[in-house]
Amino acid sequence: METKENQEGRMEYGFILDYYTMEDLQERFGVWYLDAKKFIEKKGLTDCVQINSRRLGYAVCDYFTDMIRMKEFHEIDHANLNKIYAYSAYWFLRRQPIQLISDLEQDMDLYINELFIVNNLVAKLKRHCSHRDVIQKQALLEMANLWFYNFKFRIFTAQSLEMAICSFFVANGSRSTLKND
Repeated sequence: METKENQEGRMEYGFILDYYTMEDLQERFGVWYLDAKKFIEKKGLTDCVQINSRRLGYAVCDYFTDMIRMKEFHEIDHANLNKIYAYSAYWFLRRQPIQLISDLEQDMDLYINELFIVNNLVAKLKRHCSHRDVIQKQALLEMANLWFYNFKFRIFTAQSLEMAICSFFVANGSRSTLKND
């Protein structure tokens, strides 16, 4: 299984359908698209940014490609939440599907993809903690700020994101190996 470019310079992902259904890909695309759209609307940026469907589609395909490779390498059937969240965030950030279409008032909004992923990850992680009251708001804010900074200015990998997510689960007394994919 190898991802390659065709003569038009487009990536070929047909092999994914040997492992997942078209519905799986469409569902993942739809969830990411709706989550990003809600975030954009909540931030009041609908006139300034748009979701590039092609970039989002590539992010979805890259995510599934990595899931296939990881499952084959580790000889497992399902990925845990650490991996799902980490690889999803990684490929979203690599492909940058939220695109600027006009000037923004705040410089922070220039990093709209990074803001979206930080907010998305924090919401997901909070949902899976068994004792949410233990999660201190200040610690969560510091983690979100650290992620935002690192997504903007540092090199990161899906594996380093996975470790950060796993650490969060461990620090908050939650199982990080819940099966989902």
